[in-house]
Amino acid sequence: MSAKRDVLLEIRIENIPARFVTSAGEQLVKYASAALQEANLPFESIAAYGTYKRLVLHLAGVPVKTEEKIQKHYGPSAKLLKGPDGNFTPQAAGFARSRGTTPDKLGVETVPNKGEVLVFESRIPGRAAGKALAELFPAVIARLQFPKNMVWEKTRFRFARPIRSLLALHGDKPVVFSVAGVKSGRVTAGLSAKGSRPLKITSAEKYFKALEHAGVMVKDADRLAALRRELAAVCKRTKLEVEVDEDLLAENLYLVEYPVCVVSSYSQDFLKLPPELVHLVMKKQLKFFTVSDAKGRLQPYFVGVRDGVSRGQRNVEEGFRNVLEARFRDAIFFYTRDLAVPLADFNEKLKAVTFQARLGTMADRAARVEKLSAWLCSRSQEVCAEDAAAASKYVYSDLVSGLVGEFPELQGTIGGYYAAAAGLRETAARAVGEFYWPMSAKSPLPSSVEGCLVSLAGKLDTLAADFATGQIPSGSEDPHGLRRQALGAVRIVLEKGLKLDMRAAVAEAFASLPDAAAARETGPLLDFIWQRAEAVFAEEGLRFDEIKAVRGFFMSGGDLLDCRARIKDINSLRSNPDFSGIAAAFKRSKNILKQSKSALSGSPDEGIFEKDEERALYGDIKAMGGRLKKHVAARDYARGLSELLAIKPSLDNFFDKVMVMAEDPKVRDNRLNLIKSLVSLVEGVADLSQLQ
Repeated sequence: MSAKRDVLLEIRIENIPARFVTSAGEQLVKYASAALQEANLPFESIAAYGTYKRLVLHLAGVPVKTEEKIQKHYGPSAKLLKGPDGNFTPQAAGFARSRGTTPDKLGVETVPNKGEVLVFESRIPGRAAGKALAELFPAVIARLQFPKNMVWEKTRFRFARPIRSLLALHGDKPVVFSVAGVKSGRVTAGLSAKGSRPLKITSAEKYFKALEHAGVMVKDADRLAALRRELAAVCKRTKLEVEVDEDLLAENLYLVEYPVCVVSSYSQDFLKLPPELVHLVMKKQLKFFTVSDAKGRLQPYFVGVRDGVSRGQRNVEEGFRNVLEARFRDAIFFYTRDLAVPLADFNEKLKAVTFQARLGTMADRAARVEKLSAWLCSRSQEVCAEDAAAASKYVYSDLVSGLVGEFPELQGTIGGYYAAAAGLRETAARAVGEFYWPMSAKSPLPSSVEGCLVSLAGKLDTLAADFATGQIPSGSEDPHGLRRQALGAVRIVLEKGLKLDMRAAVAEAFASLPDAAAARETGPLLDFIWQRAEAVFAEEGLRFDEIKAVRGFFMSGGDLLDCRARIKDINSLRSNPDFSGIAAAFKRSKNILKQSKSALSGSPDEGIFEKDEERALYGDIKAMGGRLKKHVAARDYARGLSELLAIKPSLDNFFDKVMVMAEDPKVRDNRLNLIKSLVSLVEGVADLSQLQ
């Protein structure tokens, strides 16, 4: 038989919340790996698994003994080994005594930053792996951290839930230790749905098979595959589509040890509820999967997941249905009661809800969004200002509704239903429902231009309010989700093709704030928005230095569409070798101008030119300048930048044969003005000095 065996640690506990399990598994691997290394006990692989009833650590290829360890102990300087008389010094003798040896057993070794020092090597012999594991397992278990802990026995050991049994084996030998008054052994229990019958495990290698026969799928991947198979079988059997929400799938994975799908129906009457509410009741409150037809329309069926199969499957199905319908009746109560309340009454209630001490109430906030929406509409074409105005009045109305009080995740979404029921036109009602869109970097934008402008107004107001009151994200902290708000604003402008002066829009958002709001500088907020734009441009495949080359245009003009056009045109010319030469010459020109202390006009005097190269470059700049400005005015930056290629020969000759920093101040300044005239032209397109 091989000298290497598997090791298995199982911590069987009372029901643990699903969100605790994966973190506990990661910690088990982390802490056990470190402890095994410290104990000089090698292993071939390590993995952790978990269910709501057990946490499991599995090691493969663990030898029967720890490895011998050589430990070095460093002492004083090697010069202190012996004195002038040839005898060992008191320092050497003291160091040897402290290590349990004699001075003649000491060696000398060079240590970084210390030079040669005395050293003693001690050998720690290997010991039985079982003894090492018996020491490290309790320490590893004690290190596990959970969001919440319990104390349930006299040693006051803290853990997520009470520990009911410990199984620890190295091969077929038990690893004996105690934690929280529970002694380890080789006994575990099978599926709780079948009575948690005691199960004796003969060896670590046979653990997983033995549990499988007892109805427990210990390995997460096995349970996930089984659950996916079960859901696929439901689809095939019912000819319908189960909406497999990945978060819900992951949660159910840690609520069972042997997943079995239960399909049941519910009353058609509940389909009168908004689909988003149906999904949320099933997912959040009951952990059920919704069922739709091929066109994505909800059907009156659901899929619940139970733990194992039993004769009472019909009873489980009925129980699931009763609980579901009770939740739906609660939802209908809140929904119908809210629909009976006029939107104007909800808005009146917003006056009693404080947004922020210096920024007034939610009613004040709604008024700012309404005003900013009108400002954005006045600067946009092909927009129905009437629909945008109607929507902007009610974007926060649902915050005081009963349903959003019960289901905060529905804010905005349910407001759209209330707006439609109140008689708002379809576009306006939809804009209310999509007010918080986009919800993430990849999620959809509001479906109409009106909805986009109202959403943009809300995002700009939130950003301006937080920046004005000093609540600016730092590091990973972003409690109000301002990065998401700014990214949403950038996506709306770019993906909807809105020609908008973001600088003016930010200034308007600041101007709408009450006087109590302190800072109103547009610069920091514009820079914050630009950082999100950089991420979007990079996602489009544009290079960071190209993006950096146009930042100044955004900070001064705020036009994201224009900035993207400039970046893309720079990108398109990068493959031209002459363009890289022009960029290098431009960078050199800027550096020369930075070193100059003269006040320069940028208009050279032809009468002062001394060399043909100066005249040739000036002639090319004048000939090219008009064409470049014309292309820039038409936003054809690629053709504008292409004009620069024509002056490359004269620019190269100028730098090769002309000493810019001449001794004569008049000549020097005139040459600097010549360079500045070129730099000013190019900077009308981009700051090419940023290109790498």
